[in-house]
Amino acid sequence: MDSDKIEIISDPTCGAIPHEIIPFGSLEWYMGVLFVLFFVPSIIILGKKLSKENRDYMLYGMGIYQLGKTAIVQMSHVLSDNYILATHLPLQLCSISGILAGVVVFYRKQILLEFLYFFGIVGFIHSILTPEFTGGTSPWNYFDYYVGHSMLFIVPIWLMMFYGFRLRKNAWWTSFIYLQFIVVVVSQVNIIIGEDCANYMYLAQAPIADNIFVLQDPYHILGFELAALAHFYLLDVIGRRFFK
Repeated sequence: MDSDKIEIISDPTCGAIPHEIIPFGSLEWYMGVLFVLFFVPSIIILGKKLSKENRDYMLYGMGIYQLGKTAIVQMSHVLSDNYILATHLPLQLCSISGILAGVVVFYRKQILLEFLYFFGIVGFIHSILTPEFTGGTSPWNYFDYYVGHSMLFIVPIWLMMFYGFRLRKNAWWTSFIYLQFIVVVVSQVNIIIGEDCANYMYLAQAPIADNIFVLQDPYHILGFELAALAHFYLLDVIGRRFFK
């Protein structure tokens, strides 16, 4: 294994895929960050230069990518008789955001856009700064990790820049309340599957990534909640400042 990566082996009785992280400041970490810093502005600049029709096509393409990859991955696990409930359900924070990004492209409801703006962008920022691979590190997983997470930022910003969507008053707080419902549902899924195996949204155990917002078990959920409040509020201020 690459020396820049740390592998954490899950309980073998669960059949879960080992998680791998890319240490902050390593060469591989810088490569990922530099790719995102090039990819995200390039897509947004391209959007400014496209005609409205081509801009629509590109947005639809991003939506199809997000929904299509989820469907294909889920189907491939089912057909290969290798579906692991503890690992393969699309219930990680960014998996949920990715599905939502695809849905928002075709079903542009205000509440969904607002939730994606807060939920998706927070996931994007921390996934790029503290990468943790939950499905292996094949070339495809590397590509999808950085491109897919980048789209969690691009899609809501694209809709606000080019389609006139704006944040409503108290959108950050409303989105935080909706997040609590998701937390309750996903935590129940973890309990049903078994918290020693399933750790969707990192509710059962703290992530292994080196992140200042991650507290030690069992206080990591409190840290997540406080960090979410702070991030959502800050993004609300930024969104209102740049998209009046």
